[in-house]
Amino acid sequence: MNIRRLTPADREAFMALSADIVEALDNKDLLIPMTEEEADATFAEGSEDIALGIFEDDRLVATLCLLHDISDYTELLPVEYSDNKGSEVGEAMVRPSYRRMGLMNQLGVELMKCIKNGRYDFILATAHPENKASNSWLNTNGFHLNSVFKRRAYTRNMYILDIHNLK
Repeated sequence: MNIRRLTPADREAFMALSADIVEALDNKDLLIPMTEEEADATFAEGSEDIALGIFEDDRLVATLCLLHDISDYTELLPVEYSDNKGSEVGEAMVRPSYRRMGLMNQLGVELMKCIKNGRYDFILATAHPENKASNSWLNTNGFHLNSVFKRRAYTRNMYILDIHNLK
């Protein structure tokens, strides 16, 4: 298996992985899939978004992204972050047959390198309150629970990672 940054040519594989994962979920609220418009922005030539993927042979089996449009969260951010440069960690997806293999941790290590080398003051992430794996991963990687809110009618925990506190 290899990790690499996804390119515009990987857009359809990314969207197919998302659809496969949503289809396999017992609780469809656990993942808010990327819309076609969001995918267009993320996979556009010159996009600032960073989408990482793990491939086995030519099959995309896991993803994790750093998304720069956080306008959906502007009113939800604590006042100390309102004027700072932020980004969102999202689209954390692993095919069911590849779970419990440490793939998300591998993607997280690679994404943290991008975050540390970036120009961000903070990173936010959201997770369904019942998604134990996502909440645990966020806590383990230094994110702190900030609030619980609704996005597109989905309940989410909002976590924030202050970049200035990273080592």
